[in-house]
Amino acid sequence: MMKKYDTAVFIGRFQPFHKGHLHNIEKALKVADQLILLIGSSFRAPSIKNPFSYQDRKNMIMADLNLADVDVTRIVIEPLSDWFYDEKGWINEVLTRVEKYSAKSHKTAIVGHQKDASSYYLKCFPKWRHIDVDNYKSYNATAFRKAYFEQKCILEEYMIAKTRDQGSWQILDAFLTNAQYDRLYEEYHAIKEYKKAWEDAPYAPIFVTTDALVICNEHILLIQRKYAPGKDLWALPGGFLEEDERIFDGIRRELVEESGIDSAFLDKSPVAIEVYDYPDRSLRGRTITHAGLFSLQTNRLPSVKGQDDAQKAKWFSISHVLSEMSDKLMDDHYQIIKNMLSKHQLIT
Repeated sequence: MMKKYDTAVFIGRFQPFHKGHLHNIEKALKVADQLILLIGSSFRAPSIKNPFSYQDRKNMIMADLNLADVDVTRIVIEPLSDWFYDEKGWINEVLTRVEKYSAKSHKTAIVGHQKDASSYYLKCFPKWRHIDVDNYKSYNATAFRKAYFEQKCILEEYMIAKTRDQGSWQILDAFLTNAQYDRLYEEYHAIKEYKKAWEDAPYAPIFVTTDALVICNEHILLIQRKYAPGKDLWALPGGFLEEDERIFDGIRRELVEESGIDSAFLDKSPVAIEVYDYPDRSLRGRTITHAGLFSLQTNRLPSVKGQDDAQKAKWFSISHVLSEMSDKLMDDHYQIIKNMLSKHQLIT
């Protein structure tokens, strides 16, 4: 078959890689000279929605493609960040990564199945054509992860390998025995129990939370979570708004409760409050948070100590948080930090 495109682009989280993804890859390679796989959510902290690291997923893909006798010399794999509050930034990252391997003059197409609102990204690149693919045997990674964390079960029909000691099957089996799986297993069941409390409600609830981004001498105050979800991950101090509480009061209360910071430092330091409402930002359900930005005017870092829901409280340099902690922060807190610092010109 004559190739119609120089380059095809396939964007996915591949959590994990399975036969449905292989089906799409094989279809793309029939009509394109090369295929660029962009692995989404590459730099997120592990969660029950994104349990496997970028390197884990790259290893799964390469192992399974070799088993399926796919010409991997025609495939490029690149990581892709999340940009929940900056869609233009996400689009620019996609274009930058693709242009490393494909000249602007090339005929490029994007691979995807338009299944629901999550497929909107297929229309973000108007200069690219669309290679439509079907939802192969209705396989989906959500169902796979449910079995994986609920029953410690690997759905064999999703596997490309024929035996447990090959390909991604071997990697998934090994993951079941490590400490990261144990933490996520606990998280899965904690969230399941949490959702039981409102499963009979006539409408899905919308939760309101607060978070605090405290800046002092080019440092950020973070807490390490004591409980699931996000146990042991770092986060902005915060929590649920109380029924009779105003937003700012909730931000201030949670900040003091979790970090032990002297409230006197906060009286003259609030800068702004921003709303963060990405629909899938929290595994607990639809949760809208109000993040308060504080810029402390003091020559020393105030004393802090983890308490309440926090096992630790600690100051980190802004540069360290931005360069080293995207995969150590809960939910979308890295996105919130980056967005607020940029919006209020605290970083360039």
